[in-house]
Amino acid sequence: MRGGAVAAAGLLICLALPSSAADLRTMTAPYLTARERGAVGAVAGRAYEEARRTGQEPRPYAGVSVLLLPRSPGFESELAAIKAGRRESAERFLDADPKIRAARASFEQALIETGGGALLKGELTNEAGLFRLVDVPEGAWTLLAWQETASRQKPPALTRSEATRYPDRSAVLGSFTVIYWLLPVDVKSGEETQVRQHERKVWLTATREERSARHPEKLTAPGKEQGANPR
Repeated sequence: MRGGAVAAAGLLICLALPSSAADLRTMTAPYLTARERGAVGAVAGRAYEEARRTGQEPRPYAGVSVLLLPRSPGFESELAAIKAGRRESAERFLDADPKIRAARASFEQALIETGGGALLKGELTNEAGLFRLVDVPEGAWTLLAWQETASRQKPPALTRSEATRYPDRSAVLGSFTVIYWLLPVDVKSGEETQVRQHERKVWLTATREERSARHPEKLTAPGKEQGANPR
C-alpha cells in the first residue's frame, strides 16, 4: 500500500506540473536565456541550530542536502498538499517523506527531459553548515533542503510459533527523522543572495520507517538451510 501511495505521488506531481513539455519549456526559457547571456548570481547559505543560551554559539548542521529549483506553482502546490494531508492518518504521516521524494524526482526528471537539466543546482553543507551555489540564472527559485537523522532500534523478537504463523511479517528496524526547509529565493544578476536555515524556518518534520520483510528461509536455524543435504 505504501509503494502504491508513493507511485500515486509521482502521478500527482506530473498532473500538477505544466500540462505539456512545451509548457515546461516555456517556464524554464527565461532561466536558460539568462544563463546564456551571463545574467547570473549566487546563492549562499548557512544551516544551523540557534544558540539556546546567551553567549553560546549556534551549532552548524553539516551534511544538509540543498537543492535549488526553478519556481513552479504546480510543484509547490503538490508539496503543500502532501504537508496538509499528513495528519489525516498514521499511514499518510509516514508516507509524507516518500511522497516528497517522489514529487521531487518527477520534477527533476521533467526538467531534464525538456532541456532544463542545467538549472538543477545542488550542494551539501560543509562542517560549518555553509553552502554556496554559483552561476544561478536571475529569476525566482525554490530552495528545498533536508536533513536526515537515523534512529536504529533492535527488532522485537518473535517466538517460533509467531514466526511460523506470520512468515511475511515485517519488522521495524529503525526510523529516520527528516527535517525539510522550503524557501523562496530571488536571484539577481551579479549579486549573492543569502539564505538562513534553522529550526524556526523548518517547513516540515517527517518520519520514515525502515522495515524488513521476514522471509521463511530466514527462520531456519543457523547451518540448516532449507533444501540442504545433511552430511
